[in-house]
Amino acid sequence: MMNRKTLLASGIAAAIFSVSTVGAVNLQTSNPGAISQPSFNNPNGATTLYSQIDNPSGNGAPAQNFSSSNDAYDAEGADDFVVPAGGWTIGLVNLVTTVGTPTSTVAAVTFYSDAAGLPGAAVCSYPTAPAVISTTNTVITLPTDCTLSAGTYWVGVSIDLNFGSFGQVFWSNRTTQSNGAGAWRNPGDGFGSGCTAFTAMTTCGVGGGTNPDFLFQLVGEVGGGGVPLAPPRELPTLSQWSALLAASGLALLGLFGVRRRSRR
Repeated sequence: MMNRKTLLASGIAAAIFSVSTVGAVNLQTSNPGAISQPSFNNPNGATTLYSQIDNPSGNGAPAQNFSSSNDAYDAEGADDFVVPAGGWTIGLVNLVTTVGTPTSTVAAVTFYSDAAGLPGAAVCSYPTAPAVISTTNTVITLPTDCTLSAGTYWVGVSIDLNFGSFGQVFWSNRTTQSNGAGAWRNPGDGFGSGCTAFTAMTTCGVGGGTNPDFLFQLVGEVGGGGVPLAPPRELPTLSQWSALLAASGLALLGLFGVRRRSRR
């Protein structure tokens, strides 16, 4: 027969198990995504600078900033693009996404330089950009424009969403690859992928593990970034020209004198 201490310990253990089971979450590394190409309504006067929303895979990877109780699952997706000469001024980021419950929230959006085929240093950073999530997409308005000169860059996104109220949000994938493959990271490694730093999405095994890119658009205006110019060459002033001529004359006289002495 169990004594009272044994019974008490058993009761505490059962209570702890019950609480942990109730509080447990079942977070997924992939989710059914877009199976058709969506359309976006851009603001008047805005131009679609870059579009990568074709060839949807029907799957998606986590790109979410969870509430504090699930911080280990916070994840960021990123994909690269090339800005031509003249530069771009970006004001809007469109993503193809799926979500448990549509809502309005904020998203952390970061534009990175390229570092050997992965996101490098941050160029433009927006920790709380307004984001509207529908059943098929997420439209993120940058608080201020991001102006980029010619080159290769990455756009990284993590959408703030409370799992208990709205479920998970997934950035939909693409079956084909443009430029480099999309990258993904989960610093707390809650998903157990080992990708605590940016790694190719297919290596991390998220979004189905076989789809190389994310579906997204960049919207804004052509120009603004420009191409870095070579520093201007300063022309000599009049006094500098005089000094140069005088020095040249003295050099000629010296050379003439040396030649005359050598003939004697």
